[in-house]
Formats: sequence, structure tokens, C-alpha cells
Amino acid sequence: MENKIAFTAGIPKYESYSSQQILKFTKVITNVGGGLNASDGVFYCPKPGLYYFFVNIMSQSNHAYAEIHKNDKRVIYVYTDNSGNKWKSGSNAIILQLERGDKVSVKSFDSFNFQTDATHFTGLKL
Repeated sequence: MENKIAFTAGIPKYESYSSQQILKFTKVITNVGGGLNASDGVFYCPKPGLYYFFVNIMSQSNHAYAEIHKNDKRVIYVYTDNSGNKWKSGSNAIILQLERGDKVSVKSFDSFNFQTDATHFTGLKL
């Protein structure tokens, strides 16, 4: 288990985030290898390699956008649909080559409310 790196975390409460604010994935479900910082909800790469990341967001807004960032540079969008449902959800995944110390975070693209227990950030070393 010492070489395994994997995490899943959610946001702790229904909360509004402003544009380019890092979503606080501090409700830790799993954090093997210690890469996820439980105080800021950001993944800091402890070992170089290939990593898989998955993000699911849910919002009561008409739509919501988030971005997965590697070292503060956007690499992929996550957005919800604009259907007539009260709750909208969206997800996306990416595989990234990381070096030790690289950071991966999820930021709100604009001002949105994100739902707890349905907004998650997952990552693992392949």
C-alpha cells in the first residue's frame, strides 16, 4: 500500500464560490498516500507519474462551470447541463503526467453554488 496514491473528497457544505476560487474539497473520504491537502482541498503530487482525476459537480444554478487546474493553469472544463431539472450535474475526467510538487485543483469558473455530497474530486496514481 505504500506506493498507492488515491483520494476522494467532497465539499463540506452547500456554498457559493466566486470566479476562479478553488473549491474546498475538505470532506475527505479517502486519502491514501497523503497527496490531498485536507485543509485546502488541493492535490499536491507526492510522487511523479501518471494520474487519473475525476470531478463531479452539482448545482442548483441554471448551469455551473468549474475547471481542473494543473499548477494554476486550466487543463479541462467541467460544466452542468441547462435542463429544466432543479439540480444540475456534470462531470469530466483527465489523465495528467505529474512531477513531485505539482498541484491539481478545481476552480469555479464564475460565481456558482455547489451542492455538498454530490460535488466530488477523485484522483489516483496509475
